Amino acid sequence: MEIKKLIDAFRPVESRESGPKAEKKGPAAGTASTQGDRISLSAGAQTYRGVQAVAEADSGVRTDRVEQIKEQVESNTYQMNSRKTAEKMLEQEYGAWGRQI
Repeated sequence: MEIKKLIDAFRPVESRESGPKAEKKGPAAGTASTQGDRISLSAGAQTYRGVQAVAEADSGVRTDRVEQIKEQVESNTYQMNSRKTAEKMLEQEYGAWGRQI
């Protein structure tokens, strides 16, 4: 899949007139229009916008856990379980490729 196609799938669809705009005639000619530009988003773009808002609101960092580990490291009491760490690394790697261990 090309990245460009993926990005284009989530771009907002703008509703515009095609071709040159006709000039206004009559009493409103030369004055500002009361109707502004309109934009409508596709369903995919609306979903993307919602997901993006949630992702921006949550940094994904568990600050309480980070502080706990930081204190343990500084006090030299942190004990790392290398087997569990290796298992989690493999789970993440295989998960990224859609495989199970």
